[in-house]
Amino acid sequence: MKVDVVMTTPEHLIGEMSKICYATKQLEDGGKDITSTIIHSYKHLASLRFAYATVTVEDISVACQNQIVRSSHLSFMVQSKRYVDPSKGGFKFIMPEGLDSRQTEYMKTHWEDSMNLYTHLLASGVKKEDARAILPANTSTKMNISGNLQGWLSFFKLRLSSKAQTEIRNVAKELWNQLSVHFPLVLTDNLYKEYTECKH
Repeated sequence: MKVDVVMTTPEHLIGEMSKICYATKQLEDGGKDITSTIIHSYKHLASLRFAYATVTVEDISVACQNQIVRSSHLSFMVQSKRYVDPSKGGFKFIMPEGLDSRQTEYMKTHWEDSMNLYTHLLASGVKKEDARAILPANTSTKMNISGNLQGWLSFFKLRLSSKAQTEIRNVAKELWNQLSVHFPLVLTDNLYKEYTECKH
């Protein structure tokens, strides 16, 4: 799994946009950034709609992707198994964690058989959009994700939970690690602890 942050809104703009509600001039003339107070003390999360983050996530399973796109407040562009040629798309099998050696071998055999059949179907004239029906749910994919920080917080609260599936939880942790560099006043250690200990 690979995560790259493509672009982000400067964090101080959250406070800059928020001050209109409170008639404050704290951000002017080098004043205090009120972002932390707005978000964590006042719980004024609407302020987060004025800050955005766009990321690229690669080498995750289609199964994981299908969970991510359920986040209704984020936007997505995903690799199409209808249009992407497997020789160029670099399809791989994302092995689930926690399998023993025998279970791993079963999975690998199934993947190899599936790819052989997929390749045979394409060679025989079957369209990619139809041949993809036999690809396993853990075939690798990649996607772009974009959204405002309120949408990202909703994603993190759900996917950092101890109840989340391992793969998507690992993706959420890596996303948090990278985005918290850009938004340290919003994505705090205390909030991370709250989300990771949450049991949905």
